[in-house]
Amino acid sequence: MPFYTLPLWVQLGAFFLAFNAGMINVLGLVTVLHQSVSHMTGNVSMLAQAITNWQPSSILYLFLITLSYVVGSFYSGLILGNSQFRFGRLYGIPLSLVALFIFLCWLLLPYFPRYALLWACVAMGVQNAMVSHYKGTIIRTTHLSGVLTDLGLALGYRARGLEVESKRVLLHLLILIGFFLGGLLASLIYPLLKLNAFLIPALFSFMLSMAYWVIYLRYRHRQN
Repeated sequence: MPFYTLPLWVQLGAFFLAFNAGMINVLGLVTVLHQSVSHMTGNVSMLAQAITNWQPSSILYLFLITLSYVVGSFYSGLILGNSQFRFGRLYGIPLSLVALFIFLCWLLLPYFPRYALLWACVAMGVQNAMVSHYKGTIIRTTHLSGVLTDLGLALGYRARGLEVESKRVLLHLLILIGFFLGGLLASLIYPLLKLNAFLIPALFSFMLSMAYWVIYLRYRHRQN
């Protein structure tokens, strides 16, 4: 299926989701033990290291961090039933869950700072699993490894004189820029708001959810 018809709402949706994940990941990094919450690659590596050095408390914590991300993805799969990006699906529900889980993270951080971040990991699992594919391309909004890989591939294809779909490249660039800008904003607001900075992505997720519900209901009304 051709990718050149990529609609504006897909581009904006990917940008805003990546922006949200960028904020949450930076807040996780600066709040407790420099803990990444939007992607699990480093956490699984740290888990392997903790097992090798036999650090039971770290083993339990890192295992729960990883498991929480999987649980979040489970919620998305249960609610949506399909990771193909298509307008008309009930994305407002997982977006509302992201807002709720980040709010719970903020609520518990003063009392259980390490384990409060489990809720942020669940939120990122929910978000990342919401949209995995669009017209044959893999979309990940909570980490950048795949995005940077695809951008590098596109440059390599172009260097060989092969055709590269500009809309596909644009989508990956928007995710990269959104994630970076979200992290930048979080880095700026954390010294001012401290733990209350988590309320910003919680509110942002809630606003995305409400915006989608409005668009969704209008879409359903026109269909009827």
